[in-house]
Amino acid sequence: MPYWIYTGTAIIYAIRIAVFIIGAIIERNRIIRSSKGNEKNQLPFVSVIVPARNEENNIRSCIQSLLQSDYPIERLEIIVINDRSSDSTGSIAGELHSKYPHTRALHLTEERTGNLRGKPGALDAAINIANGEIVLMTDADCQVQPTWVSMLIRQFSEKTGLVASFTTIPTSTIFAQMQSVEWVLTHTMASAGIGLKQPLGCFGNNLAIRKKTYYEVGGYNGIPFSVTEDLALLQTVIKRGWEVRYVCDYSCAVETLPCETFGEYVRQHHRWLRGGTALGWRGAVFVLFSASLWVSLATAIVTQSWMLLPVILMIRLLGDLAVIAPSLSALRRKDLYPWALLAVFFITALELVIPFSLLKKEVIWKGQRFR
Repeated sequence: MPYWIYTGTAIIYAIRIAVFIIGAIIERNRIIRSSKGNEKNQLPFVSVIVPARNEENNIRSCIQSLLQSDYPIERLEIIVINDRSSDSTGSIAGELHSKYPHTRALHLTEERTGNLRGKPGALDAAINIANGEIVLMTDADCQVQPTWVSMLIRQFSEKTGLVASFTTIPTSTIFAQMQSVEWVLTHTMASAGIGLKQPLGCFGNNLAIRKKTYYEVGGYNGIPFSVTEDLALLQTVIKRGWEVRYVCDYSCAVETLPCETFGEYVRQHHRWLRGGTALGWRGAVFVLFSASLWVSLATAIVTQSWMLLPVILMIRLLGDLAVIAPSLSALRRKDLYPWALLAVFFITALELVIPFSLLKKEVIWKGQRFR
């Protein structure tokens, strides 16, 4: 019986668990929760950017959540980018601007080319007109905590160029439960990467960047185009020597809507995988983790070592639970604990299937096609 295969898998996953737990602890310990007594006039002016493409059903609730911010209103502006919408997103953005003076509407009517295709172009257009010293980004299908702005702003020091934080999903269905656990796990691994000074990713619906940093790295126009523009920006910021923070805390968490269909879910992960190829050797390590597990499972089945199957799976399940448990607590999402085991099974199974989507080069997202 090839015990060396099982031993190798156990060692690989022990390393995986230890690395992510240690990295996540390091990053959580760097969170700044006190405002250090800053007066209102000492706080930086902040621009919140919300790209919206055909988001007539979501944009109002997103802006309403931003309007509940505890950050001083005179130090804040909200910019809604109507990105070539064919629905009533544009008129709603104009209505919000009329009703709330510190809410601005930017209407884009032409398709961009080169590095500014898709979402990067919309973000770049908004940053170019933003008045804020620090720019925060979220999406139109998201809602934020009242403390979201102030908590992210606290993380900036003179050397900090970018701050990321966690996104969760409302859990109205079992499919949404699976996605929510996956998002927390992915964020936790990404935050651990920052703790260990290895950029693994971030999510553009919960991101803040110093405007000076954005222009110093060349902006999206100077960054090679990627369908995961957030990862491309993160990698460039770190490469240019700026510090990054990745905050795991309920006070700056963002809630986004889940994929409603499995097809939409597959397209989302196809986009993530295509963009994730930019991780290089770091991505290869993730492949090694998954491959070692599936080699062990296949070996146990071929050799009819049925007793080892649950042992191999439990290594993965308990390992991932150990990684995400502190994050679930910090995000006040203990409601996800009962679903965590099932979700990890779900994620593990998909790791065998979804990578085949890389055979398709064209990415379809938000009604747009990218290569």
